[in-house]
Amino acid sequence: QAEGAMLDGGLSLELPAESGKVGKLWYVATYPLCAMMYITMPDVRRARTRSIPMAVVEFLISLFWVGLFSICLVEWTEVVSNTIGVPLPVSAVTLLAAGTSIPDLLSSYIVAKQGLGDMAVSSSIGSNIFDVTVGLPLPWLIWSMAHGGSSVIVDASGIGFFITLLVIMLASVVVTVKLMKWKMNKCMGYIMFVLYFLFILLFLMVQMPEADPLLTPPF
Repeated sequence: QAEGAMLDGGLSLELPAESGKVGKLWYVATYPLCAMMYITMPDVRRARTRSIPMAVVEFLISLFWVGLFSICLVEWTEVVSNTIGVPLPVSAVTLLAAGTSIPDLLSSYIVAKQGLGDMAVSSSIGSNIFDVTVGLPLPWLIWSMAHGGSSVIVDASGIGFFITLLVIMLASVVVTVKLMKWKMNKCMGYIMFVLYFLFILLFLMVQMPEADPLLTPPF
């Protein structure tokens, strides 16, 4: 069955024949998720399910799983943060931001290795624009409609400081790309890491300690 699935181009749940200790551990750790995907989602790489309608069905089911995992990620992060005393904004800008960006990272990595650097950058930019223009306002709109048009209360303290910081980060990225002559290389990657950790450092200084932060936003 496993050999037939491999020849058919589909996913197999069998343990790979030539897998070392790390491969076996990864197989055991990911087996529950792979099994759920295998049972609930039609594999369009197989001949009998290789059609546009089945691809649409698989896409819709994948959206359901992404939504479910996102809810679990947010709820679990909130519980853990409240338990260990970490402010929720800190967890959101570190753990949640990194967790939700992993798909972008993987897709950009794959296409970048194929020599499609423009596609990798466009994917990252497009996903962030989608998050800001759709991912934020759509849930607020649904919540407002469900509550008779009530406004969504958002903590806007220090919003001017964070917007300024965001603009500076964007300008730094553009300048870095320009200095690298619009080519992605290791030096550019190191600079991006430095910019990211500087942003995280400033954010932590503004948010922690929660009662008396190290840095108070001037505006």
